[in-house]
Amino acid sequence: MGKNKEYAKSLKEMEGFTRKAIAFKLCDKVPENVEPYGDEFSFYCGILGELWEEDRAPFYLTRNNILCGGALYSGFGNRKMTKEEFDAGMSQVIGANKGYETRENMRRLNQQIPHHFIHHKYQVVGALEDVEDPDVVMIVADAYRVMRLIKAYTWKTGELAHGLSGAAWCTNSFPLVYETKTMTYNMGDETSRLLMKLDNSEMYCFIHYDLLPLVLENYKNIQTGLEM
Repeated sequence: MGKNKEYAKSLKEMEGFTRKAIAFKLCDKVPENVEPYGDEFSFYCGILGELWEEDRAPFYLTRNNILCGGALYSGFGNRKMTKEEFDAGMSQVIGANKGYETRENMRRLNQQIPHHFIHHKYQVVGALEDVEDPDVVMIVADAYRVMRLIKAYTWKTGELAHGLSGAAWCTNSFPLVYETKTMTYNMGDETSRLLMKLDNSEMYCFIHYDLLPLVLENYKNIQTGLEM
């Protein structure tokens, strides 16, 4: 856990990242020394917003805690829904002033997203400094700071970081990082931004945990300002 405290400290000291980085860890056994979220369920992004708003200790989720498709895209599968629940959900995302014009458009978008074929039973979420050996780390900051995280990666590896947008926050964020074990960035969507209380300048950056040391170690090596 000590290295994660150092990583979190580095993020605060490098350029004043103000939001705590959030860590996600999938598992198939009941996590030790972590409290369950409880029996309540909500939108996935709304639950995560509580970590910042209430400064909560880490907790673990099951698919039954998640009202939306976030559990599927983050790796632990959707809860079973009745046809009535499914149709009600579709009515909230299909049509004018909603997520997609038609179900066909939504289906087309989902075909462009990597999918998980092995789902886990639990997911631990919490501040980076409080979660041991997570899978993925989420950093929320303004575009300039996100750009510099990405530049640290490309400076060292020569690889581009690919961003996704146009879908929900969870769809844009988890699948690509799980598949490539690298990093991605996105602006989220209206629902996630509202429930997480992001301001207009903030965006999401997701980094595979194995890559986090490389990004932080090389942050000091990238260009700052206009070098002549």
